[in-house]
Order: sequence, then C-alpha cells, then structure tokens
Amino acid sequence: MIYFTSDLHMGHENIIKYCNRPFRDANEMDRVLIENICQTVGPSDTLYVLGDFCFDPRRFEAWNCYLQVFIEDIIYVKGNHDPKARQDPLALSLKYNKHRYYLCHYPWASWRPRTIMLHGHCHGHAPDPNRDPRQQNRFDVGVDCWDFRPVSIDEIEARCIWPPRQERERE
Repeated sequence: MIYFTSDLHMGHENIIKYCNRPFRDANEMDRVLIENICQTVGPSDTLYVLGDFCFDPRRFEAWNCYLQVFIEDIIYVKGNHDPKARQDPLALSLKYNKHRYYLCHYPWASWRPRTIMLHGHCHGHAPDPNRDPRQQNRFDVGVDCWDFRPVSIDEIEARCIWPPRQERERE
C-alpha cells in the first residue's frame, strides 16, 4: 500500500500552538506522530513524506533512521521547513490505478484536471473544493488533516470525483 503524510514538524515546539495541536510539548508530539506512522504503515508499504518532516538535520536523520527500521521505502519531498542541505526532490509524479498523482509540498492553484494533486503546507487551511471547482481532486495530506496519521492512496481515491468537475463543465 502507498501512504502519504506531510507537515509533521518533528521537534518544532511552536507548531503545537500555531496549529492548535493536542500535545503538551514537542516530545509528546514526536512520539505520537511516529507511533501513528508505525501503526499505520507496514514494512512493505511505501510512505511519501511531502515536506516539513523536521527542520533540525540531526533530528531528521535520527527519526528517519528509526522509521526505516519499520518501513523500508520512505520517499521525501522537500518542504520549506526541511534541512537545507537535503537534496530531496521538490515534486514527484506517481501513477496508480490508471490515475496520475502530482506530489509537492506546496499546493498549486491549477494543474491538469486528470491529475490528483497531493500536497502539504496548508495545515488544514487549503481552499475548499466544494466552494471552488478548481480545487477538486487536490488534497492536503498533512497530519493536521488526517488525525495525525498518514493517509492511504485508497482513502484519497475514494474521495476523488471522476471525471473531475472541470472536465464535466467543458462537455
């Protein structure tokens, strides 16, 4: 199975206040987020982390090494709060069940209608697809949107609209 997550902000004490996260401190937040990943993603699954995993390079490497004991395949996309020295890609493309996915830390205002956009960065404040048809099939996979756990590709596909509204309106 394929899973996605973003915006964990490991070790970032202030994110608790900024995003109203239900944790006493960064240590509790880090522990719960890692436990949730390990309980959700299996050893043979793939986990895509779409940015803002951890700002501190030492902490990044420590948590990454820990996770790789449980999950063999972890793929990172660079976010604005990731270590500057890391050479992770800024965006990726993925094909699954005949659907094309575009993976990036930042949400894009427009993309190809037949592509599913997965992003982070918004902490649950992305534009509402029910109010703006251009936002359909765009999903914030950040932990603040998914009960502090990774979301599976099957959960994403279950929420997609086929064909996308943009294509229906052209017909």
